[in-house]
Formats: sequence, C-alpha cells, structure tokens
Amino acid sequence: MKYRNARILLALALAATIPGCVTTVYRAADITVKNEQEAVRKLCDDIYFLRLNLQDKRIGVFYFSSLNWEVPPAGKRISQKLANYLAAKGDLSMIPRAELDRIMKIQAIEKASIFDVEAIQRKGKVLPVDVIIMGSIGPAESTVPISIKMVDVRSGRLMLVSGVRMPATAEFASKEDEALLALYKKSPRKIVDMNKTYYSLSWMKSRQPLVFLLAVLSDNEVKTLKTTNKILSSKLAIRRNRYKEDRPDVIKKIKALEEGVDMMSRYEPKRFDEIMKWKKELLLRMR
Repeated sequence: MKYRNARILLALALAATIPGCVTTVYRAADITVKNEQEAVRKLCDDIYFLRLNLQDKRIGVFYFSSLNWEVPPAGKRISQKLANYLAAKGDLSMIPRAELDRIMKIQAIEKASIFDVEAIQRKGKVLPVDVIIMGSIGPAESTVPISIKMVDVRSGRLMLVSGVRMPATAEFASKEDEALLALYKKSPRKIVDMNKTYYSLSWMKSRQPLVFLLAVLSDNEVKTLKTTNKILSSKLAIRRNRYKEDRPDVIKKIKALEEGVDMMSRYEPKRFDEIMKWKKELLLRMR
C-alpha cells in the first residue's frame, strides 16, 4: 500500500511539471516557519516547482490583501519580496511592480476583476500578463496565515494553491469585526462573495448604473418607481427583459450581487449602508 501511494504521489508530481498539464497543484498551507523571510522562501519554492509550466509566460504578483481585500503595508511588503525572490531565480519572466500598476490603470482593472478571472475573460480584455499570483494575509491569531493562488489568465485555470504560517506580531493584530471573523472561519467563500459584490457595485454605480439598480432595488422600490419615475421604471423593465432573453450571464451576475448585498446587510452593515447611499444618490440623479 505504501508503495502504491508513493507511486501516486510521484505521478502527480511528474504531471504537475509537464507543460500544459491541467492539474491544480495543492501545497501544504499549514506549515509554520520562523519568520517572514522563510515564509517568502516557502511560497517561492512552491511556485518555482511549476517552473516548466511557467516558461515563456509573463507573471504578475498582485499586492496581498486582508480579509476585506484592503491592502495593508505587510501585503505590499511580502508580495514585493516574493516577486523579487522569483525574479532573482533568473529563469522566470516577472513583470515589475511599476509596469503591473500601469497595466491595471490602462486596462481599468478593478479590484473585483483582479479576483475574478472569468470577469476579465468575459470583458474580452487582453492582458499583457499570462499568469497572476494573488495572496491574502490573516486574520492573525497566534500565527499569521498567508495564502496564495496562481491563475492562468487566458484559460482561467487555477495552477497552484499554497500557503504558510508565520509568528504573529503587533503589526498583524486583527482589526476585523468579530462576526466577520467568525463567518470567515465558517465559510471563507462568503467573504469572497461579499468582497466581489462590494467592489463590483462600486464600479457599476458610475459605469453600469441600470445593472447596479437591478441588483440593489427591493421589490417595493421597483413598484414605487412605476408611479414616481415612470421613465426609469420602463428602462429597468426593458433592460431586465433583454437580459433574460439574450444575456443569461448578466441575470446570473445580478442574482449573485443580490445575494451578496443580502449577506452584507447581516455581516457588513457599514458597507451595506454605503451601497444604500450610492443607490439613493443614483436615483436622485436619474429623476
């Protein structure tokens, strides 16, 4: 049995190093190291394990974020150390941070899109980067977890999931709401969904206002609009019917946003109130 298991592990390791292989590599994420430098080295080694799959690909390392997708000083520092460490290897094509920032600005890549490769693909954006490395830090307890994902942008394939833990210091003291932390431990996916909702709506309020309203208006507000703003009510009805007939992907997105807003009303009241403020401002402008 031990010999059989060893053969399976060897086969997986070999498959992961074959260019074009579709296997997602999962590396141990609960290893505790002594310091930040060792944490960076461990993550770098896990990425470099797939170096054959990374040949001739331009690689960008995004700043690592906290639980709410804000970038703390440690997120900038650790992600930059990782990028520098990988660049020092000499046989990977790393995009310098300044160029990556310029790319994001030119392409108008928003936070929600950074964490949603499918959204980038649907928008048809051709990015001058082939592989992106995303990371998150915390929340901290006795140790600080650092998690990373490596994604092939063109195919959307998740190439690597890895992580490490390092000793917590005062810098990593958690500032997160206790209810949010409890939700993160129970269902990290819900935290991701709420973040996507918040940043997507932040982008939509000025660029896709009708889709924004379709996602945030309650049934009672939709009914009220039929008498208080007939023109807007008609536009929303026409747009929703068009999406139902021709764009099921947009209807699916609206449904996901509605669910995200509902979760924020329970777990992130500050962000929920901010979205409601955007809604009121938009309704006033569209009178």
